[in-house]
Amino acid sequence: MQDQDKKACTIIDKLAANEESIARLYSGYADAFPILREFWSSLASEESGHASCIRSLGRQIGTPSLFMDENRFNATAIQTFAGYLDRELSRLKEGEIPLIEALSITLYIEESLIESRFFELFRADSAELQYILAKLRDETLAHRNRAQETLEKHKQAQRVKFDSTT
Repeated sequence: MQDQDKKACTIIDKLAANEESIARLYSGYADAFPILREFWSSLASEESGHASCIRSLGRQIGTPSLFMDENRFNATAIQTFAGYLDRELSRLKEGEIPLIEALSITLYIEESLIESRFFELFRADSAELQYILAKLRDETLAHRNRAQETLEKHKQAQRVKFDSTT
């Protein structure tokens, strides 16, 4: 394996590992907040699917059908994000996260993935690989939208509850 391919495989592994960490966090939220179990379980399942999609892209490294722009990858940023996910998992295990904060964290994670445009790291020639990349992008956008809607719904419910007690 060439050095460039090894570097690309390392990048793939880090991206997939982040998706798996996100899935673990969302699964933890599903257990911690049964009222939204279906919401977070669905996100967790899709994040696990994203990790699989990223790994399947990794198997295409070195073929002419997939180009990976390694210059778009910031190793420090991905490690910082991984550290953030680890800290949030630890906080969750300690029971320190209220529902609204968990929803805010979910929204932050999804917005961060969109803003980083990690799915633009790859360019694909084949229809199959283009489909995988589009799926990653579209599902991440959908996650953000669902997180935003759910957060707003629960913030509104909290305001109504607060207003009725005052």
